[in-house]
Amino acid sequence: MIEKNIIEALYKKINELTGESEEKMETIRLEEPPSLNLGDYSTNIAFRLAKLLKKSPMVIAEEIANSLKSENIEGIKDIKAVNGYINFFLNYNSYSKKGVKKILNEKDNFGKGEEKNKKIILEHTSANPNGPLHIGHSRNAIVGDSLKRVLEFAGYNVETQYYVNDMGRQEAIVVFGLSKFKLDKNKKPDHAIGEVYVETNKLLNENPELEKNILDLMKKYEEASEKNEENEITKKFEYAVNYALSGFKETLKNLNIKHDKFVWESSYVKNGMVKEVIKRLMETGKVEKDEVYRLNLSDFGIEKKLVLARLNGTSLYSTRDIAYHIDKMKNCDIGINILGADHKLTAEMVNASLKLLGYNTPEIVFYEFISLPEGSMSTRRGRFISIDELFEEAKRRAIDEVKKRGVATDKDEINEIAHKIATGAVRYNIVRISPEKPMVFRWDEALDFEKVGCPVIQYAHARCCRILENKENNYNEKNINFNELFNYELIDNEKILIKTLLKFPNIVEKSANARKPQIVAIYMLDVAQAFNRFYGNCPILKEENQNIVYSRLKLVECTKIVIENGLNILGIECPGKM
Repeated sequence: MIEKNIIEALYKKINELTGESEEKMETIRLEEPPSLNLGDYSTNIAFRLAKLLKKSPMVIAEEIANSLKSENIEGIKDIKAVNGYINFFLNYNSYSKKGVKKILNEKDNFGKGEEKNKKIILEHTSANPNGPLHIGHSRNAIVGDSLKRVLEFAGYNVETQYYVNDMGRQEAIVVFGLSKFKLDKNKKPDHAIGEVYVETNKLLNENPELEKNILDLMKKYEEASEKNEENEITKKFEYAVNYALSGFKETLKNLNIKHDKFVWESSYVKNGMVKEVIKRLMETGKVEKDEVYRLNLSDFGIEKKLVLARLNGTSLYSTRDIAYHIDKMKNCDIGINILGADHKLTAEMVNASLKLLGYNTPEIVFYEFISLPEGSMSTRRGRFISIDELFEEAKRRAIDEVKKRGVATDKDEINEIAHKIATGAVRYNIVRISPEKPMVFRWDEALDFEKVGCPVIQYAHARCCRILENKENNYNEKNINFNELFNYELIDNEKILIKTLLKFPNIVEKSANARKPQIVAIYMLDVAQAFNRFYGNCPILKEENQNIVYSRLKLVECTKIVIENGLNILGIECPGKM
């Protein structure tokens, strides 16, 4: 890579000037000047060397630039010192030829990282099976699935897990409710379960004495799990959970999300791990007894005590969560959890408990919730927008757009194109924003077909497809030699496009290392915008010079490959026509 060549040459030159080894030198970073007239890469290293060398940055920059010119750095056409900065200018003829050849040779593998030989277990979504997934859950699921795809493309072995909370109070409410209210089998399973949950909560609010039935169900389910026996109670819980999960899976499938493994909370009661965790934590001497057993985590800077177990010996979610994490961390090199910001304290307490027992802890990607303009969401009160509603509205609008554009007339084809546009619109709108930033979900922003939405990227891909299809009628490349590629003076829009496309491998690596899939999302819009400027300013099939036509067609082909690879990482398909 050219950036690597430049940095290595700079380290060598600084060593000659200062005598310092590379390990002791400051890290050299390359920036991109705001205009190609100022160069393709720039460094401010001369400013950082000024004090050490007791010279002005301008003098140091001139000395380094003049010296490096004789080094003939591969891919560099010129080096200039400007006001203390050292600017590097690419030889775009060779740079573009090599870059295009690399993309065309690697195709689906362009941008892929080398095998890391590390297993990651990534937990995401893990919503309680007591009602449909809402738009708040969508952020967890989409960020989690996109991160999984980024990490896999970067060379990691990734397993995604959904941690199923089947033992909590919420599920006991559902099970109790199913004995009081009829399940509407005409509705999608998770929506039907959600209605039962809402109605049962109303019943409990009106009749507080019924709460003992909920506690009784929880106790009986845990007792049966401890004995690893199947009875009427366990069957009711398993039925309710699986029924809701079947709806979840359908919802997630529409967003191209599929978990590798569903891990049930009760499995850690059944296999004895929960009792073992309680026993081991009791032996640490950090457990205090009052109305419950509490774990003192003050040694880890956590003032609040973790409630470990009830005095009757029954476990709590926190204890089962610790058991799950012990199991998870034993079976991977890296654990990653996607959690809402309201889980920060709980996550800290679980991690502190793991450290207390001598286990590795998972990395955590926290996300802020998506709120609605009219207020917050509540599954218990039944006030939320489900992911299903979100997707159906996106698809309805996409169908209107496809029909308006006259892209297709066949009903099935219209539906297929609209489905891909809707999935892209929902996924991209959510993943492009940093998880730590709160989102107010607005339909017009989510379904923007003109400015920053995914349809902009998908349309750039469709335009690439159309150009490449039309070339057969307008151009014959058989008489062109690949070695003649870019044997002309490229204009800025061509330079920017090829330079943008060749950033893709670095973008993937950066996104994986930072655990931030939004880096890929933002980059994909850069690719689309660079291509649109190229398309608007660089004639392709109407160009008379056949070498230029050939070169620009190869750029179109490369753009198509990069968009496909990048959107695939984000779990988004390309319709091919829009």
